[in-house]
Amino acid sequence: MNRLKTGILLGVCLLAGMALAPYAGAKITNTPKFQTTLGNDEDTFIFVGQCPSGEKYRIVSYQIDVSGTSQSFYDYEGPAGKGKVSTSASPKTMSVRVCRRFAEIINQNYWE
Repeated sequence: MNRLKTGILLGVCLLAGMALAPYAGAKITNTPKFQTTLGNDEDTFIFVGQCPSGEKYRIVSYQIDVSGTSQSFYDYEGPAGKGKVSTSASPKTMSVRVCRRFAEIINQNYWE
């Protein structure tokens, strides 16, 4: 008896699935397809974290066109102070510098 009920239930579910499949397919094909283009077109990034001392830091990395040349800049705030610097250092390197209270953070063209 249980086997008969299970068979009937399975048959009903199978028929219902077959009957509703065209509607599910129609809904899927009628929806517009949106695709986000991925790429490296972003030029501003914000890094926020906590220094080993427990103090917080914030670094904003961005590019500026200076005399036809794209240069990397950072706005920073942390234990080393607050300021703006032009450097080719990585964000990881900058986070280490900003976390040192007496770090000297200078522009890349300081010696020119």
